[in-house]
Amino acid sequence: MSAELIDFKDDYNLICSKIRSYKSGAKRILLIQPLQIAEDKIDIRIALNKRYYIYPPYALGILNSVLKKNNYISDLLDLNIDVFTELHEKKIITKKEDLTKKWKKKLFDKIKEFKPDVVGVSCTFTMNHENTIQIAKEIKKLDKNIIILAGGVHVSNATEFVLKDDKNFIDFALTYEAENSLLNFLGFLNETDSEIYQLATLIKGNFYEIKKKNLPEGENINVIPDYANIDISKLTDLGEIGTFRYWRPKNSKGTAVLAKKGCRARCSFCSVRNFNGKGVRVKSTDTVINELKILKEKYGISHITWLDDDLLFDKEQTYELFDKMEKNKLNMTWDASNGLIASAAVVEPELVAAAERSGCIGAYFGLESGNDKILKSIHKPSGLKHYLKLGPLMNKHPKIFTRGFLMIGFPDESLSQINDTIKMAIAAQLDWYTVQLLTPLPSTEIYDEMVAAGKAKKDELNLDGEGFTMFSVRESERQRKIEEADKRATSDFIKLLNEKPDYVPNQKELNDLWFLADYEINYKPIFQQSNKDKLIKLECFLQDISDRMTRDNPLSNYFLNIVKKKLGKEEEGEKRELLVKEYLQKSNYWSSRFEALGLN
Repeated sequence: MSAELIDFKDDYNLICSKIRSYKSGAKRILLIQPLQIAEDKIDIRIALNKRYYIYPPYALGILNSVLKKNNYISDLLDLNIDVFTELHEKKIITKKEDLTKKWKKKLFDKIKEFKPDVVGVSCTFTMNHENTIQIAKEIKKLDKNIIILAGGVHVSNATEFVLKDDKNFIDFALTYEAENSLLNFLGFLNETDSEIYQLATLIKGNFYEIKKKNLPEGENINVIPDYANIDISKLTDLGEIGTFRYWRPKNSKGTAVLAKKGCRARCSFCSVRNFNGKGVRVKSTDTVINELKILKEKYGISHITWLDDDLLFDKEQTYELFDKMEKNKLNMTWDASNGLIASAAVVEPELVAAAERSGCIGAYFGLESGNDKILKSIHKPSGLKHYLKLGPLMNKHPKIFTRGFLMIGFPDESLSQINDTIKMAIAAQLDWYTVQLLTPLPSTEIYDEMVAAGKAKKDELNLDGEGFTMFSVRESERQRKIEEADKRATSDFIKLLNEKPDYVPNQKELNDLWFLADYEINYKPIFQQSNKDKLIKLECFLQDISDRMTRDNPLSNYFLNIVKKKLGKEEEGEKRELLVKEYLQKSNYWSSRFEALGLN
C-alpha cells in the first residue's frame, strides 16, 4: 500500500489513495452469489423438501449486463443454484461437510478457469454474512492479488460491521445500487474515470466511507439481467420463490422480476430507503414486457414473483403494465410477495381488478399493526380505515390469495396494542397472515431509536436470520425453537390479555405470545368460516403447511380436517384427524397447547 496514505485526512482522498495502490488494468470481473442460507443452518431434509428460498441473482444479472455493455469481460457464479442443484441430483451426500466441499470446489474451479482481476460478492441478507466472508477468505487463499468487493443490502446496511468482521479479506464495500458506482470504481482503478462513489474500506483498521451516491436513473434503470449466466429454468424445482408456492399452477416454472426500484413509504423498521434512496424509480413498461417475453419464450417461465417494494406506485404506469401483460397474451401468473401498500389498493380498487386480469394469484400486504398509535409511530402510509376496507375489496377477487404481514414487539408495545392487531386482522378478512417479531435492522430509524434507548446493541446483529421475513424458514423454524424451550403457557397469556392490558411483554414472552397471536388470527376464525371460496383457499394453504412446511404439526392438520369436512371431504378429513391423534400422543408440548386452547 502506498505511503502517501498518511498525507490525506479526508475519507475520499484516503480511499482514492488506497485504490491507486492496487495494480490497474482490471478487465476480468467475476460476480458471485453465495449460499442464501447460513451454511451451518442448512437442514438437508428441509432443502430436499424445497422449503428454502431459491431466488435468482437478479441484481448480479443486471451488473453482468452493465459490465458487458461497457466492454468488461465478466461472468457470474451462482453457488446457491449450483449447490442446491447437486443436492437435489443426489451428487452431495447428506452431510453438511459435503456441501462445504462442493461450493469450495466450484469456487476454486471457477477462479482457476476465469482468472478474475476483481471479484464482486453479493450479500443481500444478514444470514449470508458468514458465507460472504468465507468466500472472500477462500479467494484470498487462492490469489491474494484479486480485488474483492462486497455489496448488497446487508453490506449497505451494516457496512462497518461487515468490513471489521471479515479479517481484511474484503478489500472494499460497494454500497447501495451498484450499476453506476461499480463502473466508477473500475474506471478509477484503470485510470479512466476521475470520480468514485458509494465505497467504503478499512485503512490500518480504521473505517472510511464515501457516502455520495450515483444511483441509476432514467434510461439507466432499463437494464435486463444477463440471463445467459443464470440457470433460472430450474429455480422452482429446487425451492421456493415468493410466498405463494401452494397457489401457483402445478408444474409451473417461476422466477423473480423487478419493475420498480424503491418505495414511497418511509416505514421506520424498513431499510429500503437506505439502499434504494428516497422515492420510486420506474422501469419503462416496454422494458418489463420485453423481459417477460424473454423469460417465457427462452426459459419456459410461466410464473413471476415481483421483487418490487411498491408495485402499485404510479397508477398510470401500473395500469399500463397490467394491461400490456393481458393484451400480449403472456399467459403468466404472478404474485406480489414483497408486499403491497394497502391504501394504494383501497384508494384505487380498479387496480386490483386489472391485477387479477393480468394473472395475479397472490398478494402480500404490509399491515404491521392494528393500533393507530403504533402505525403512526412507525410512519405507515396506511391505517386502520384502509385495512378494514381491504378484505371486502379483495374478497371480490377470489382468484387472488391474500396475505397480511404483521409484527409484534414494537418498543413499549402493550398487550392491549397487540390485541388491537389481533382484532384488526380478524376483521380485515384476508386469507392468511404472517406474524413475526420485530427484528430491528441496521440503518433503519427504529434500530437507531432502540440503540439510543438502550433496547438494542449497536452492531449486535442476528446472523442466523431469525425474525427476517423473506429468507427464514418461517413458521416451521420458529415453531421448532418454541417447542425446544420452556416457555410460558398459552393460558397465562390469555389471562394476561384480559387482566393486564397495559403490560409490556419482554422478549422471551414475545416468543411465545407469537403462537397465541398466530392461533387467534389464523386458526380460530376457521371454526366460523362458511364461505366456499375462502375454504378452498384455506384447504390449499393448510395442506401445504401440513405436508411440506411443518410436518408433525397437529394444529395445521386439526384445522385442515375441519376445512375438508366443511367442503364435504369427510374421508380426507378423518385421515387428518387420525394424524392429529398420532402427533398429540408423541408430544407433551402439543398436548398442553391443545388443552390451553380448548381443543379436544
